[in-house]
Amino acid sequence: MTDALPPLTLPAHDEPWLNFSRDYVGSRLDEARALLARVRAGRAGGARGAGGAGDAGDAGDADALATWDAAATLVMHAEQFASALSEVHPDADVRKACSDLHNEVVRFRLERDSDPALFAAIEATTTPDDALAARARDLTLLDFRLQGAHLDDATRARLTELNSAISEATTEFSENIRDAVGRVRVPAEALDGLPEDFKASHPADDEGLVTITTDYPDLVPFMDMSRDRAARRQLLEADYLRAYPENDAVLARLLELRDEKARLLGYPDFPDYAVATMMMPSGDAIEEFIADVNTAARPAGLADRERLLARLRQDVPDATELTAADNRYYIEVLKEELFGVSPHEVRRYIDFAKVRDGILDLTGRLFDVSYEPVDAPSWDADVTAYDVMSEGERIGRIRLDMHPREGKFGHMACFPLVNGLEGRHLPEASLVCNFPRGLMTFDDLLTFLHEFGHLVHAIFSGHGRFARLAGLSEAGEWDFVEAPSQLLEEWAYSHEVLKEFATDADGNPIPAELVDALRASRDFCEGLLTCRQLTYATLSYRLHRDHPTDIAPVAEQIEREMDVRDPIPGTRQYCSFGHLTGYSACYYTYQWSLSIAKDLFTAFDPEHLTDPAVTRRYRDLVLSPGGEKPAAQLIEDFLGRPYSTQAYRDWLGSLAG
Repeated sequence: MTDALPPLTLPAHDEPWLNFSRDYVGSRLDEARALLARVRAGRAGGARGAGGAGDAGDAGDADALATWDAAATLVMHAEQFASALSEVHPDADVRKACSDLHNEVVRFRLERDSDPALFAAIEATTTPDDALAARARDLTLLDFRLQGAHLDDATRARLTELNSAISEATTEFSENIRDAVGRVRVPAEALDGLPEDFKASHPADDEGLVTITTDYPDLVPFMDMSRDRAARRQLLEADYLRAYPENDAVLARLLELRDEKARLLGYPDFPDYAVATMMMPSGDAIEEFIADVNTAARPAGLADRERLLARLRQDVPDATELTAADNRYYIEVLKEELFGVSPHEVRRYIDFAKVRDGILDLTGRLFDVSYEPVDAPSWDADVTAYDVMSEGERIGRIRLDMHPREGKFGHMACFPLVNGLEGRHLPEASLVCNFPRGLMTFDDLLTFLHEFGHLVHAIFSGHGRFARLAGLSEAGEWDFVEAPSQLLEEWAYSHEVLKEFATDADGNPIPAELVDALRASRDFCEGLLTCRQLTYATLSYRLHRDHPTDIAPVAEQIEREMDVRDPIPGTRQYCSFGHLTGYSACYYTYQWSLSIAKDLFTAFDPEHLTDPAVTRRYRDLVLSPGGEKPAAQLIEDFLGRPYSTQAYRDWLGSLAG
């Protein structure tokens, strides 16, 4: 680590971005192309210092692996930049250009990884004595095989066509979701139960109707607090029909393309291909894992359904169904009635600006870093930037893009901008969220912590030596990546933590008894919510295993089989299920990672969550190595024993108690 590494220099938000974006991506691809030509020709070497366009260093004939790594770094950074900016830039033309650039980089990467000459050049190198270099080499050779570099010309030609079509379909699916914002007009009385600031920001029109959108700052509080069941259902139907019908055909095409690719590469189906670099051993093991979790969670889920349905019948005596339009609202109602947790009361203490500053302070104390605000240009004036400092040195830069705007990515995510490398690149990443600017819900706070877990993981893991092992690489064990973010959610239930930043308008901290109530209600209806997660996991797995052309009946059947709630006929939520692109067949990741997070948490004292001896060990042994070790080894290094699912199984068993 060194403070001499310069951060990424971006234009100001009101400066031209089109040419900058094209130059940024194009120059890196051009240099990568030149470096790869040297590898292919057997004249590689001297490029380990490569740090960006124009600094490849002398090309010798000594070290193909080093030159390959330098080229891989350039491609990685080009792809990260184009991916992030295609989702966040306020100018639609820039988003479109970056989307096209992202497709270009993906094509370049896939063509590189299917190149038999490059494969032969790397395969011909001697396995290094250095364990990290050897691991990077082995994984690189796996990447080649996963793109067919070892296959005949005709098969590789077809794979090239498939890769291009898959990239285009993935982009189209994601863009349709991003651009699809549902809107409903409901009577002003439907806002009964919502906070006064929400009502004030949603005035009635001349017809006495209020417009509510499917954007998070509208959707979440409305589904949690509106007393109008019909209006909640109207909004949910609008949300569940986003990107329909356009994504119906896109998804069907994407599933077929992925299946053909997997079979050409010798896999029985796409799930087996998708887990080739994961912790999960096989595609069949996905279904086995889901079935095991379902066996443990379903009794609690059915009990939760009956509990919520019984409470619904107090308001609607003839109710026979419990749908997704009901459960969020009645979970909040029962949390207040059974545990004294009022969403209105909790919300008084959760202000966005205080939460932001509090999480920066909290993670700074946990991981022995500080965050210094910097006046760094970004894609929008609303984006704030901080340098991450450790022992007086800058070890990374983060950007926070936290509120909704037209055309912006509509969910919550951490986007790496620069995967860092020791002595070569400063790690940089951005949180892209859609929080309200004032008071937030407790779920918003949990989400903020969750996404910040990804952010610190990206920064701390950005000081390794090899691009293939750097940061939150999608080529790595992606089913581990949610564990650190899920673990950080634990700190939301500590009064020791919350009292520092969860304060009301007069500065009074959230009462300890309210935090106790939040903790007591934490697992309320988690059986039902786990079943919903398993519904998504099953959908992502089976769609990719069976690749149906008519998706709607398959999705409906899975919902009836796995969810304990009643489906809402005619909806097509799979059309806006964005994780079907990035996670593909592997949405099981969330429950798999949760089992790891539960195991990791056994090393912490719940009464002393800020103990620096434990949190710093966690940073050093789990977060910082990135992909330098298998995830199972990272866990064992921290816990002093092999990974176990016992804590997770105990938790699942407790849900039915």
